[in-house]
Amino acid sequence: MIRFHLLALPILAALAAGTATAQTSATPPPVPAPPAPTALSGITIAAPAKTPPKVVSTFPAQDQTVTPGALILRITFDQKMSPDGWDYAKGAERYPQCLARPRLLNDEKTFVLLCTAGGDGKFSVAFNAGAGGGFSNLAGQRATPSSLDFATSKAESLATIEDAMKAAGLKKDEGPVMDKAPAAMASVSAPPAAP
Repeated sequence: MIRFHLLALPILAALAAGTATAQTSATPPPVPAPPAPTALSGITIAAPAKTPPKVVSTFPAQDQTVTPGALILRITFDQKMSPDGWDYAKGAERYPQCLARPRLLNDEKTFVLLCTAGGDGKFSVAFNAGAGGGFSNLAGQRATPSSLDFATSKAESLATIEDAMKAAGLKKDEGPVMDKAPAAMASVSAPPAAP
């Protein structure tokens, strides 16, 4: 007890003299400002558009007659599109023979699909004819369903992809075949390991 009184005496003396300061304040301490947002590159945030995506041009054009043989079906939308969804289906007429997967070009609005179409025939392709999925913009809004009807002439068939690209108005780097499968597809298409 004696020690307590000896240690407490200087504190009591300071309080009596009025030199002690209070530890509380009427105003709270200032709150530090939040850190500035960090800029991230390579990330796209897409808000839903006012209207769903729609087709603005195709090759062949609606009701156009084209040369038979190799054909690059080109469809361009009015908005940037997701590369992971598409829906090509048979319309009112025959469906051309096409690869399973289209390529989305660098403008992110145009899909190209390598097909072949026989001579002197009528063809029809429906876009987003299914109930769900298919072509959609970056915000996930499904494109308005549409269709394309075209015909082929009796002319000699286009034999090469290069000729088909010229007919579709595509540049050399806008070929319809991707150089490699996307990472998501690579694991699916790999053959199973032997037991």
